[in-house]
Amino acid sequence: MRVVVTGGSGLAGRAVVAELVEHGFEVTNVDRIPGDGSAPFKRVDIEDLGQVYGALRGAEAVVHFAAIPRPTFDVPEVVFRTNVMGSFNVLEAAAAVGVRRVVTASSVSVLGFPFFERPFAPAYVPIDEEHPRLPQDAYALSKLVGEDIADGFARRGALDVVSLRFPWIHTPETFAAQIVPLQSDPAAGAANLWSYVDARDVGAAVRLALAADIRGHEAVFVAAADSFMPGSSAELVRALYPATVVRAGFVGNASLLSGEKAARLLGFRPRHRWREYGIAQSAGKEQQ
Repeated sequence: MRVVVTGGSGLAGRAVVAELVEHGFEVTNVDRIPGDGSAPFKRVDIEDLGQVYGALRGAEAVVHFAAIPRPTFDVPEVVFRTNVMGSFNVLEAAAAVGVRRVVTASSVSVLGFPFFERPFAPAYVPIDEEHPRLPQDAYALSKLVGEDIADGFARRGALDVVSLRFPWIHTPETFAAQIVPLQSDPAAGAANLWSYVDARDVGAAVRLALAADIRGHEAVFVAAADSFMPGSSAELVRALYPATVVRAGFVGNASLLSGEKAARLLGFRPRHRWREYGIAQSAGKEQQ
């Protein structure tokens, strides 16, 4: 399959390109900056529809990861415009040139976490795809609109789209640098719902989504099976989100994000857990 990966030079994009190349896909990396050389590269601005048309020429599928990945370094209107217009342009061009399958990087942020301006709590855990989408910030709003754009193209019958809702994406190295320091303070990670996903699992989920028997548009959470904290997830929720309903069966250090739909529709089950990274945790060893 000839696949264009937008944003293939980023942390998650590199993992996607590596996974697809390893499994025999013919991959083109479309980004503003060159990748690691593992796939042919085209320099493209996804806010320019004409450039996107050119980039998708000859593609059979598209993986859309190009975006501003958080709202912390750009002003809100730039985050929103870049991400929304990028999503529209990719789907518009894909539909026009005859691409049938698009896999997009959505986000747990459609729920409203972690960049909210007014704090709130999840309605229940584990959180499934039926949970209300309650975004506040520009990034989260852009991801919600991206899913709505996918709904629109699916209603046309022009495309089949899988929106993969990722939490905080990590490699063992970034996990050690950015998350381990949070393990000594449960409140510091609460806005992220103590959820993460290994970049290699991101690549695997994309590969499965490209081949899944899906018609229309489906949004799916893709996360590690565990939280990034050492102790009980239910206890964390009860302590930091006391109004949240803890459903039966939510035990151990389970992720707050349900993986049931990903397993059912994509055949995806996460393979990587932070406890296998071989890094020291900062606190809570006695809780395991």
